[in-house]
Amino acid sequence: MKLLVVSTNAALTMGGEAMKALQYMQQLLADGRDATLITHERCRDALAGELPADRVIYVRDSTLMKACWRTPGLARFVNSFFHLEVARICRGFDPAQVVIHYLCPISPVEQRFPPKGYRYVIGPLSGNIFYPPGFRHLAGRGLRMQQRVYRPLQQALALVSRQFARADRVLVSGYDRTREALGWAGCPEGRMLDVWDAGLSDDLLARPRMRPADNPAHFVWIGRMVPYKGADLAICALSQAPQEARLTLYGDGPQRTELEALARDLGLSGRVTFAGWLAHEDLSQALGQYRALLFPSLKEANGIIVQECMAIGLPVVPLRWGGPLGLATEEEALFVEAGDEAQVVRDLAAAVTQLTQHPDRAEALSKAARIKAETEFPWSQVAQSWYAAALAAHAKAAPDPGSTAEHAAKRRAGG
Repeated sequence: MKLLVVSTNAALTMGGEAMKALQYMQQLLADGRDATLITHERCRDALAGELPADRVIYVRDSTLMKACWRTPGLARFVNSFFHLEVARICRGFDPAQVVIHYLCPISPVEQRFPPKGYRYVIGPLSGNIFYPPGFRHLAGRGLRMQQRVYRPLQQALALVSRQFARADRVLVSGYDRTREALGWAGCPEGRMLDVWDAGLSDDLLARPRMRPADNPAHFVWIGRMVPYKGADLAICALSQAPQEARLTLYGDGPQRTELEALARDLGLSGRVTFAGWLAHEDLSQALGQYRALLFPSLKEANGIIVQECMAIGLPVVPLRWGGPLGLATEEEALFVEAGDEAQVVRDLAAAVTQLTQHPDRAEALSKAARIKAETEFPWSQVAQSWYAAALAAHAKAAPDPGSTAEHAAKRRAGG
């Protein structure tokens, strides 16, 4: 069986979804699987040296895709035209010999246009995630409208699109919220399979567990500086925490100037450090010097950084909302309720205070989180669970001895 892995982006420098696609491909090839990645041309430079050139097919912007990029309000349709190009590419392969795996994006709303006659798997999907009720004022008009129409839109799509009904498997990593959205979109319950959203590399898990109790009471936040990531909540919490507590923020983005001003206004300039982007290969070394990660992200579908911190033994303080809630238990992370801004800041500060004054609590979280990461998150296990779904799809394909010859004849004839 040949596996065609489809992802709009694949790189270590384009966010969690892109990183996941690259690491999955690397694991497949390490396991000796016959797999080819289909991704966008913009990933070519980032993938140089990461994957063999003959294992990647690049999709260039079509005329329609370029028109969408140039036209205000139409950029959202670029992925649809990308998937139409993917369908054309996939038709160049014998349907009896391949399975298509639509990996990223993770949204149940995404329309993928699988070519007829081909077996395919979709996911892991982790959509249907919005702001907690106490933070919905942060959502722009477009996002508020999207939330209102989400269910009827999924139900309408179920009438015109059978992508989920035709799928051999739909991998789910967004728990009940995503299963609900898929049900609205016409996905049979029996087609859904719960899996982890991403895995962890052997290199990360091979590192000795860090000892947070041996570190000073310095805390860290990492991510793109946009409102839903909650960096402002972490800064405000520091103002209510013990004086010895410090906070380093890794990342950049449109909110950075505002966050720097917030730290100055709160008199925290000497306790808050803006450290810029952190290269992924330096992540484990850099994060090993802190007491805990503050992760008050307000609509995080999964949270790969949470898994990575669990792997090195860095305690995580996330909100009880979205993806992190499914990654760790109360013994493996110090959760904060996702009520409103004042409550989250107050409870984050209480968590910082607890971990500052009781390093043994940080050590207990570190040990439990590391065990969870070692037993549940290795890429070898996660990749196998995804690949098994593709194998099952291939096994269901009806044998047709003439299919390969007929397909080759059609290709020679331009059919």
